[in-house]
Amino acid sequence: MKKRQSSESYKKNILEDPLMDQVHRMAYKTVSTGLNAGDGYGEVWIRDFNTFIQVAMDVMPDKNVQDCLNTFFHFQGAEGDIVDGYIDIRKADLNNVGGYKYRLSKTCPQFAAHKNTVETDHETSLIQAVYQYIRKSGNTDYLKSVVAGKTVEERMEWALRYLMEHKYNQEYGLITGATIADWGDVQPEHIWGVEIDENTHYTIDIYDNAMLVLAIDNFLEMTTNEGYKSKWGKIKNELAQNIRKHLWDKEKRKFIPHIYLNGSPFPQNFDENQIYYHGGTAVAILAGLLSKEEIEQANSRMLENVRKAGAQTIGLTMYPTYPAGFFKGVGMYPYGYQNGGDWTWFGARMIWGLAENGFIKEAYEELRPMLARVVKNKGFNEWYTQSGEPKGSGTFRGEAGVLVRAIEQLRSWAENYQEVPLEEARKGMVIFTFGQSNSANHGWGNYTPKHKVYNYFEGKLYPSADPLIGATGNGGSVWNRLADKLIEDGCTGQVTIIPIGVGGVEISAWAKGGPLHNRLIETVEQLKEQHITPDCILWHQGESDNISNTSEENYIRMFETIREVFRSRGINSPIGVAVASYHPYCVNENEGNDPAIRNAQKKLAKKYDDIFEGPDTDKLNKAFQRGDGVHFSEKGQETHAAGWLKAIKKNCF
Repeated sequence: MKKRQSSESYKKNILEDPLMDQVHRMAYKTVSTGLNAGDGYGEVWIRDFNTFIQVAMDVMPDKNVQDCLNTFFHFQGAEGDIVDGYIDIRKADLNNVGGYKYRLSKTCPQFAAHKNTVETDHETSLIQAVYQYIRKSGNTDYLKSVVAGKTVEERMEWALRYLMEHKYNQEYGLITGATIADWGDVQPEHIWGVEIDENTHYTIDIYDNAMLVLAIDNFLEMTTNEGYKSKWGKIKNELAQNIRKHLWDKEKRKFIPHIYLNGSPFPQNFDENQIYYHGGTAVAILAGLLSKEEIEQANSRMLENVRKAGAQTIGLTMYPTYPAGFFKGVGMYPYGYQNGGDWTWFGARMIWGLAENGFIKEAYEELRPMLARVVKNKGFNEWYTQSGEPKGSGTFRGEAGVLVRAIEQLRSWAENYQEVPLEEARKGMVIFTFGQSNSANHGWGNYTPKHKVYNYFEGKLYPSADPLIGATGNGGSVWNRLADKLIEDGCTGQVTIIPIGVGGVEISAWAKGGPLHNRLIETVEQLKEQHITPDCILWHQGESDNISNTSEENYIRMFETIREVFRSRGINSPIGVAVASYHPYCVNENEGNDPAIRNAQKKLAKKYDDIFEGPDTDKLNKAFQRGDGVHFSEKGQETHAAGWLKAIKKNCF
């Protein structure tokens, strides 16, 4: 029961989180400006594109996305291998010495491509990217489209065969690569470090092999070829078994960093297995290689590592890091770049794994610092120091893409968690509630209805419980208590609550020209579109206007613009206006009450036949009915609800 209540609370937080909205918008804007990895790179890298292709599909023509995927197939090698990235041929230094060895294509002459040979994730990244394209677009015909004489499906299978024929180690039954730091792409034996050479120490690691399991899984879901399904299904199962057999350390509950095939580049007395790889572990979770218990343990270990490292997020590449000097590359110092840098690009993938496996609380809490630093830095960056200083390429689209997926996963969970068919809102009684804090979730003592009560939010319906989704605050509210009283009194069989109250606002915020006026209009228009009509509209507000000395005339005038939002849209339901003005800041006059506000609220009920006077909450006892002197205690909310019940029975039936 405790876990269920926690989930309901996080549902509200996720659906209302403005940080998610802001970063989501920023990400879409960032990806819309190009397909290269970031402003520090001219190339389109497949490792990166794999992590923002779904956003690209939303902001670019379908042809652009297909062309990008096809370009990697145009450069597929004679053995089936896939390049790391491509660049406009006019920007490529084809005659460079000691740099990238460019590959050209007769069928795609406008680009030059190259392959970082120390890494073994280009083939798997491309297959995963195609899978995302197919799943999001539904365009299965793309698999049969021909690129340079072969279909996309054939080319993907060829890429998988390349890994099994040229990277597969028979002894361990796993694929190989050079020595790298977790998911990184630089080896320690060379200053540049991106190309296999005579100094390379070959290894087997979790990242490459988990990526392959995930890619095969994606391929099996896409292909209709029964021969492929049989062949690759068997290989996938064998890989998964061998990963657990050879790479999983049962005692330490972690993946070992490397199995060395021709010696280690590090000193013999160095205990590499003390290092915990965050990125490879996250991908292993996505590949289904860990149990829920192991996922929970992995997440706890990552959080502990973040604390010990003094880092900001679980994007921390590893802990502890490789000591200084272990990598010849100058950027691979402890907590630098891929040697312990903090990368949202991989940290957010752990968020995916947590969300997919039901760890919603953990996913949400661990995502928020990643979102916060994007906003703080006004954009997306490649990686971060322990203190959160952005490093590497700016406009880093990979970070934008992984965060969008994490946000959308959590939103999808929240939107669908215990969702109720919208038809239920057209049965029973519907109450629309707004105003300031005592109309929202700022009361003491959260309440869960005993009867059939629903919470409407942005077009969807959920079982209702405090705190209500749509109103500010995480405490209790009067409305669930009122709903139960309406049902128990025989007024209705069920109640739908539409709560949009916001704490600490004056009436001017809701009135025409105010910052909440459009929110009111949007909510009312959405209800109209969904054929949901409130049976009564309940307003509780006035405390902030007591502080600001709003005049009686201005309060009436502003409320009339609020009333007009409903009436001009054909919603003629009765409006209840509570008599509410008390605030402890104003106790030196009229015992904290404001005659001008009270008179305005009473006069509105006299002036309009469609407005009725609600409960007088200024009469609530200051000692035991207001938990903090302002917001209502449990006893205060009970009295408040009883007052509304009496007023509604008198004026709405």
